[in-house]
Amino acid sequence: MSEASPPPGRPGPADLDAAFRFYGRVTSDLITIFDREGRILYVNHAAERILGRAPEPCFGQQLFDFVHEEEREAARRAFERWREASGENLLLIETRVVARVGELRYLHWTVAPYRDEEGAPRRFISHARDVTAQVLSAQRVQRSELRHRALLTGVLDPLITIDGHGLMREASRSVEGLFGYAPEELIGRNISMLMPEPHATQHDSYLERYRQTGHTGILNRTREFDVHRKDGHLLRIELSVSRVDVPGELEPLFIGSFRDVSARRAAELALAESEARLRAIFDQEYEFVGLLAREGTLLDVNHSALRGVGALREEVVGRPFWETPWWSKDPVRRERVRQAIAAAAAGEFVRFEVDYVDGDGRQRWVDFSLKPVRDAAGAVQYLLPEGRDISSLKAAHARELALNEALAQIGESASLLAHEIKNPLTAVNLALRAVADRLGEDQKSVLEDLASRLAKLERTMRRTLSFARPLELQLEPLDPREVLQDVLGLLRPEIEAAGLALEVECPPSLPRVRGDRARLEEVLINLLRNALEILQPGGRVRVCARAEGRGHVLLRVEDDGPGIPPSVRAELFKPFVTAKAGGTGLGLAIARKVVREHGGEIGVDEGSLPGASFWVRLPVQGARSDQVRRPAAASA
Repeated sequence: MSEASPPPGRPGPADLDAAFRFYGRVTSDLITIFDREGRILYVNHAAERILGRAPEPCFGQQLFDFVHEEEREAARRAFERWREASGENLLLIETRVVARVGELRYLHWTVAPYRDEEGAPRRFISHARDVTAQVLSAQRVQRSELRHRALLTGVLDPLITIDGHGLMREASRSVEGLFGYAPEELIGRNISMLMPEPHATQHDSYLERYRQTGHTGILNRTREFDVHRKDGHLLRIELSVSRVDVPGELEPLFIGSFRDVSARRAAELALAESEARLRAIFDQEYEFVGLLAREGTLLDVNHSALRGVGALREEVVGRPFWETPWWSKDPVRRERVRQAIAAAAAGEFVRFEVDYVDGDGRQRWVDFSLKPVRDAAGAVQYLLPEGRDISSLKAAHARELALNEALAQIGESASLLAHEIKNPLTAVNLALRAVADRLGEDQKSVLEDLASRLAKLERTMRRTLSFARPLELQLEPLDPREVLQDVLGLLRPEIEAAGLALEVECPPSLPRVRGDRARLEEVLINLLRNALEILQPGGRVRVCARAEGRGHVLLRVEDDGPGIPPSVRAELFKPFVTAKAGGTGLGLAIARKVVREHGGEIGVDEGSLPGASFWVRLPVQGARSDQVRRPAAASA
């Protein structure tokens, strides 16, 4: 039977060609016939959807021109190798094609030879299936998987996923830092291995009850638990659990997020202890202390302030400060405080004195201040009101003013008083001495004693007059070293006669001071003679001078005598106060007056020798005189 006459019942070439074309019309796959060079001889209607062109314009074009440029050469070489091999196997390749501008499609190609009557493969038939949807879906799944793994790798708080039976399905890389287990050590094991008792043995029953009833006390909540680390130590963590229903899965998954709160709990405890200590200090503070918001609302206040007005904390906190009982009774004070708060809120430190009458009817004085409290950026965040009871200081100041007024009155009348008394005292003194010459030795000693007492009275009057009169200083630039040398030169004979050892510590050069030479020498002589009068033979006197910073010169006179009791030091420089038997109590008072008139200060403290240590601090010429600081005892 010839090829032109197929057996009965078998389709001939025409029937096969008709069937092929019918299949090409009904299939959604791309069917092409192309020659050995890859030129398209036939393409079905799917070309319009897949290649973006109608079938007719595709005839004669290279099939591989539709393949994406990144894969074109590889597809062409694969086809050529397969074609040259002339094998019976099909060519299976996967490529992307450009359907339209910016639109890619993924195709699975199956290529077979279409042989002629002699059996030579002169044409080829390709069957390409569009798998774009499947590829994109797989890519989405892959990207989702990559993101999921990246999340598990990079998340800081450990994550563990368990199934409905408590088995751990996934774990983030960060579990190792918290629990000490690598994720691989946890996968497939029961989550209860991380739990202490009683939760470890009861956890499966928790899950079983949830499966049966749907009730749980942990889902979508954050709670604190203890967990076991790999090394056996307990760790305090914060756990949040959520449920995830996975499509296609019969049972849900549960995701637990863990956070180590050990450091936070320790910090909270430390903060609570610190706040308790601060509150104790705050409430035990004797003076008025409070805290205001920037606009003036009272946020807190200590017990001392509340006791002062007999108020309760809840009665004043939350109110404008000027409306609290400390100020509300006086409209003038209320307005003054309101203005002070506005100034402090603008960054100004405000301070003033205010008086009031306490519950016992006594007048009290308070040194009140408002200090702005700034945040890290420098902005005013709070205001700190403080009140210090200065009633005793005011009383002391009043007494000092009264004393100064009395001394001023003494100064005003001192000249007249000295004139009125001096001549009679002189006459009495001469008369006593004249009478003494005519009496015996016993009577003569009595009269000599009376004469010496009158002379002492005269000296006391002169020193009182000197203290009461205003100082008229003759200021000039002075070298402290030269002043000290002159004083020591004057007193050296007395020091040697008393059998005392003199030690001098003075650098070769000191900053110059501006002062009255005679007055400053008088101060140093007074200090040195005080030491001479109290020391026994063999005692030591040390005189030191040095620069203190860039603005002051410090002079110090020390001895190894019995010293001055601390209880006496505070009153030592006041007029008519003395630690010496027979002293007038004016020498150190005059010394302090002279030093202060020079812008300096004088004091007494512990020195390098066991006895008394007096110091004089004078400002350097041209330097601004800052607040006087008490020098350290051993600084000389």
